[in-house]
This record gives sequence, C-alpha cells and structure tokens, in this order.
Amino acid sequence: MADFPKVHAVTGKFMVLPRDHVHAYVVELEHSVVVIDTTLALSSARDLRRLADSTGKPIEAVLLTHGHPDHYTGLVAFEGVPSFASQGCVDFARREDVVKAATAKQYLGDEYPDVRLFPTELVHDGQKLTFDGVTFTFTDLGPGESDSDGMWTIEKDGMKLAFVGDAVANRCHCFFRDGHTAEWLRILDRLEREFAFEDTLLYIGHGATPSTLEAIQWQRGYIQTYLAAMHALEDKSTPVSRANQEAIIAAMQRYLPGDATLFLLDYEMDVFMAEFFAANMASV
Repeated sequence: MADFPKVHAVTGKFMVLPRDHVHAYVVELEHSVVVIDTTLALSSARDLRRLADSTGKPIEAVLLTHGHPDHYTGLVAFEGVPSFASQGCVDFARREDVVKAATAKQYLGDEYPDVRLFPTELVHDGQKLTFDGVTFTFTDLGPGESDSDGMWTIEKDGMKLAFVGDAVANRCHCFFRDGHTAEWLRILDRLEREFAFEDTLLYIGHGATPSTLEAIQWQRGYIQTYLAAMHALEDKSTPVSRANQEAIIAAMQRYLPGDATLFLLDYEMDVFMAEFFAANMASV
C-alpha cells in the first residue's frame, strides 16, 4: 500500500453541538498537503492549520465542498493559500454570511471571526486539479443539503476516497432548512450509482468518518422519514405550530434516537415546513 495520500481528520466546534460533529481534512501528499473544508470556530480552524503545518510540508490549496459556515469560515486560518470552490458554493457562502453571521457571533463570541474570507479560485463540474502528482476531481452535485453541494475525489491503491461534505451524514440529525429534499434524494441515488462498482470511502461533514457506502442508504432513509412525517400531519396550516414541529422531531428521533445534533434538525424548522407545505400543497 502506498504511503500517500494520507487523510487526517480534524473535528471542530459548531454552535451548540458537541465538538465531534464538524469534520475537515488534511490530505497529506508526499511533498505537500491539501486541506478540504475548514470548520467554523477559530480554535478549530487553528487546530486544522496546526495539523497541516505539523507535517512540515507546504499547504498547496484549500478545497471546499459547500458554503455552509461550518465549512468556509475557517478559511481565515489559511489566508494567502489558494482556495477552490464552485461559483454556486461561493455565491451561497456569501448569502449565508449575510444571514447567519449575527447568529454565529451570538453563539460563538470571539470564536467567530469578525471578518470572513471566501474562496479565491473557481472550479467547474468535472475539473481536475493535480497537486504533488495526486489528482483531485470536483463534482458539482447541485442543490441538496445546501443550495450548492460539491464533492472532491481522489484515488489510492485502487480505492476511491470521496469527500462529500454534508451530502451524506453518518447517523446524526441533519439540516433541512435550505429546502432541497427532492434534489438531495437524487444526489444520493447518483452517488450510489457512481460508486456501485468501486471500493469507496466517504469522508463526511458530520458523524463517524470515513464511512462505507451504507451511509448513503441511511441518509436516504432519514430524508424519507422526514418527508413521510410531514405528509402524515393532519394540520398543514401556517404558521407552523410548535406542536407540529415537535411531532416531526419525535418521528426523527424514532429513526435516530438521541439529540446530540438535534440543533441542526430544529433550526428554522417552521420556516422550512411552511415553504414545503406551500410548494407541495396539492400533494400533501
């Protein structure tokens, strides 16, 4: 087995969640390193930077999977390093920054940077970037868990290593606020088809990592459970009552007991449910 690339994970803080639910990665190559996603809290981003620097190798690039704050905010620890993302990711990150900065500051205080940085280089679907002889391929997945999801893949010893951001979680409660459940399910179908005949490890944003492809099935079931619970509600009026929100939470906790990442599920749930009912009223 080849020594490189080696993947090192850093797990960082996010709002009220425990520390073990926001992953970023240092991909160590023979003579350099590449960072994938950057965490949220300043202390976590600095941990990530220290890990990258501890290899004694230069940081060639930072690659982002999508534009949620827990993935791009840590770019401040990598100022001056080329950072790559799709146009959709960059646009989404800037929108997120406008609407979520005040909330993040409220939760994190000095752990949230007053000035945020954004990717400096754009990539498109299928683009390949080669660093130190290793090819990183970008796949634009489109709307899913966020408004613009992306995936970076590399290969090692005949195995594909896929950095999928939050398109796939591993047994933790998930974020639906961006409202793309149908598209998200199609992303999961696509990933399952594309990786069906390849040995693949998924490096994910939340939950135990890396994961096998079985996590795709779990994620699909989680989304389907959420949709079924909304369809089952007798009262689909808006504004959405807290009782109806709690009914959805209870259904999701039957699928996944525990509340360690329930903040993600509950965040602006009433807004998502109202938008979902408005868009799907004829079918619900």
